[in-house]
Amino acid sequence: MMDLPGPPREIAIVGAGIAGIACALALSRELSPFVPNLNITIYERHDILSTSGGAINLTPVAQRHLAQLGVLDELDRMGSEGGAEVDAIELFSMRSGRSIGSIDFVDHNGNGFGGYKGRRVMRIILSVAMMTVVDRTPNVNIIFGKKVIGGEEISDKAIIHFSDQSEVIADLVIGCDGVHSAVRTRWVDPDSASQYTGMSFLQATIPANTLSTPPHFRSSALNVSRHGSMLTSFCDRDREQIFAAAVVQFDQADLGFHRLEPGQDWATKDRIRRDLRCEMRSRFSKSALPCIREMVETKADWMLYPVYQVRPGGRWCMNRVILLGDAAHAMPPRDESAAYALDDAILFARILARYRSEPLTEVFDAYERLRRETINRAFKESRRMWDRNRDMGFLEGRLKEWMMPFQIRSHRDERESAWEFDATKILLPTPTPSEDLVSLNSFLKEGTT
Repeated sequence: MMDLPGPPREIAIVGAGIAGIACALALSRELSPFVPNLNITIYERHDILSTSGGAINLTPVAQRHLAQLGVLDELDRMGSEGGAEVDAIELFSMRSGRSIGSIDFVDHNGNGFGGYKGRRVMRIILSVAMMTVVDRTPNVNIIFGKKVIGGEEISDKAIIHFSDQSEVIADLVIGCDGVHSAVRTRWVDPDSASQYTGMSFLQATIPANTLSTPPHFRSSALNVSRHGSMLTSFCDRDREQIFAAAVVQFDQADLGFHRLEPGQDWATKDRIRRDLRCEMRSRFSKSALPCIREMVETKADWMLYPVYQVRPGGRWCMNRVILLGDAAHAMPPRDESAAYALDDAILFARILARYRSEPLTEVFDAYERLRRETINRAFKESRRMWDRNRDMGFLEGRLKEWMMPFQIRSHRDERESAWEFDATKILLPTPTPSEDLVSLNSFLKEGTT
């Protein structure tokens, strides 16, 4: 009798970021009823959870998916540190100080979409909340200090090679190791290196009580100018901390000269901090918004984070290896960035459970058919949005400012529809028979039961 494929029991996930941990939790939930000995291990190259990155925006979709994974309750238990609720991202002109619209996370009655609004939370706090859920999930483990240097597929197994000369054999490997993914560049698609977008974040966290000027926003704002845009947002429930992040055009040749790195001496770090403060003042010190002027005149420690992307069209999978999240399709960040990573995790886990009697290649094909077009559209829209933050002349800057209210209104229905999305309810493709006998496995198995 023909041996029928079974669902993977040993699953290795590379990367303990949002995508990696969400993927582990979603796989545990979907596969545990069918795989009694399921073992999911996350391998993270850092020795501890990374503290890099600032505050991220969780849209209603992201909050809904975190709730389904059990993470949102953990954020709520953290009290003030669990993030600030965001009803809307208000838009202001730095040239005039005028309000030019808002991106609302509530409907006309002040209710969230599907019960969820927006939230701004520090990335490290979200990671801690996700780790707390992992700790109580019996078939999920995390191993730190495991840097991937390559991998291979042999027969029906995948082998990951680490820099400490160890290796891991798994039934399935999932690369969730971000835009500079080693799984992608050293294994799945070596020709798909990440590319600098020409744009960078300059960001800092500023105690609200150090500012004499009252903030001009309720919870979160995007302040636009012809020299880039600056996000200002409370990132804690008590509104004691303001996260500020400027999106600016930054020459690639200057990146290495302005990045804070481990091992730099005090003088180098001090010079970089002074240079970045000067960069912020040169761009935004003439803002008509007093709060912005005061922020850029403080001695805040601004950090430079270049923005990279992975152009669409590259390979996402092999026979037993697949890329999810930024490892597969990193795009310039936007409000939905966290939601896309969570979408990937939940949808892939559901498809793997649905196709559990099929070869992994069919699982991967079904997932790619479901996601590829959505991601390609999102990439194009993200590029258009980020191009609006490049340095502009006076007239081009005025035109950008005039057009923004129209653009916000014209995309409102599209945004609100997207925020109702629930990855746990979307209709999945069903395995179908073909002339290839392998694709009949699920039907043969049904016959034996």
